[in-house]
Amino acid sequence: MVPCGFSRAPFLPKEVGMASRPAPVPHPDEAAKQVALADLSGELLALLRPGGEVVDANSAWTELLDFEPGMGVDALRQRLHEDDRLAFEEARRTVLQGGDVHGQVVRFLAPDGRWLELEWSCRLLADHGLLAIRGRDVTEQRQLAREHDRRARHLEQVNDELREFAYVASHDLSEPLRMVTSYLDLVRRRYDEQLDDTGREFIHFAVDGAHRMRALIDDLLRYSRIGGALPDHAPVDLDALLRTVCQDLEETIGEAGATIEAAPLGTVVGDATMLGQLLQNLLVNAVKFRTAERAPHVTLGARRTGGTLVLEVSDNGIGIDATQLERIFQVFTRLHSRDEYDGTGIGLSICRRICERHGGTITARSVPGEGTTFVVTLRDEAVGA
Repeated sequence: MVPCGFSRAPFLPKEVGMASRPAPVPHPDEAAKQVALADLSGELLALLRPGGEVVDANSAWTELLDFEPGMGVDALRQRLHEDDRLAFEEARRTVLQGGDVHGQVVRFLAPDGRWLELEWSCRLLADHGLLAIRGRDVTEQRQLAREHDRRARHLEQVNDELREFAYVASHDLSEPLRMVTSYLDLVRRRYDEQLDDTGREFIHFAVDGAHRMRALIDDLLRYSRIGGALPDHAPVDLDALLRTVCQDLEETIGEAGATIEAAPLGTVVGDATMLGQLLQNLLVNAVKFRTAERAPHVTLGARRTGGTLVLEVSDNGIGIDATQLERIFQVFTRLHSRDEYDGTGIGLSICRRICERHGGTITARSVPGEGTTFVVTLRDEAVGA
């Protein structure tokens, strides 16, 4: 092999065409070491004349490509995929004119009939009048990347179909359920005096079940909409948003005798509707899971750490067992019976989805019997000035 000093360092443009300052030629033993190291790494190394004839190549080149010294550029071109030949020739001309090529991928027909994907770099060794080529086989890597992309697209398609199914099913169930609820209410009002206690109890159970189904459908609709919709990106005043949410929950807060205490939260860039739903769900959750020993007290605070907004919502409720702190964010998760606490088990799942749609996270820490703190983070891009 011509001792031109193959190395594993990148081909640097400043090293091209410097005939006035010839680079030192390494000792043949040193060049052999470098080539041996390249062989161990699987790199393909070759020297070509400007016309394309292979002058020398390392064993990785000859074994993988079956391309021996003395072969010309025509033989090389014939083994290239026809869709890559033009780009290869353009890259070759670039190098001959003193430029560099780095990281180009071409498909090359292997001796066993497989199409290899080779990532290659090339530069002109002006002092020797040769082209130095370094390449590596990225076939498996790129196949894995394509398979990953295919699975990601398939998963997204499945998720889209599930969201569409949830939306359509929930929407189509709404009208007949509304009719059932209306007629049950009508029966209760018109025939209450004609019903005995057992009949009234049956009607009560039916109406209660219909209302719970209505709540479940509404939550499913919200969940599917959040998963499919792209959030708006506009400045959102969290303090003003919290005031609006508290006004909407005035009856719920009043009935529970709850107090809401909030430090300044600031402004974020996001979707006001989704963030409002997030705050509402967290407040409802804090008020609902209260203990009989004390009135609910909910505190909200925010801080910025390294450009990230951290929002904390804390309560003095019943708390959550440490083993359940991740499970509570799963859809339809209920830690208590409906006799103890009503709900659909979707509220915190909606919170997590809203956070994810904003590039953030939600976690919880808790002490059973003392209360729970939900921690929401929004990434840098979502933080307003």
